[in-house]
Amino acid sequence: MQLRSFELATDLFIKPVEVFDTWLDSTRHSLLTQAPALIDPRVGGQYSLWGGSVTGEFVHIDRPRVIAQTWRTVDFSADMPDTRLELTFEERVNGCRLRVVHAHIPASMASAFRSAWTQYYFPRMTTIGVLPQG
Repeated sequence: MQLRSFELATDLFIKPVEVFDTWLDSTRHSLLTQAPALIDPRVGGQYSLWGGSVTGEFVHIDRPRVIAQTWRTVDFSADMPDTRLELTFEERVNGCRLRVVHAHIPASMASAFRSAWTQYYFPRMTTIGVLPQG
């Protein structure tokens, strides 16, 4: 099976710690995506996003700079390996730059994964500053 990777970035007018903490908080992540999220925010902790459509485990957390996690969707067959997602939060004068490296994606799904970031997650992340604090 051929695997693909991509790197994307977006600038947000929100402090890195706010974006970081939203990603790891069940309530705020649920509000961000408007779908149920259950998150155990520790290395080795499991998570379930989009009402169970996406699941995985946190493999590295360095607050507020880096989150690395495995990522798989219900569209994966049992023999497909998890993808690897790394989020990096860089402080900027007016907020932060979020870098996303998504790796080990089955080639047939890479375009859909990229579109999910650029068409859904990134635009919704501009609302983080107005979400209720957890």
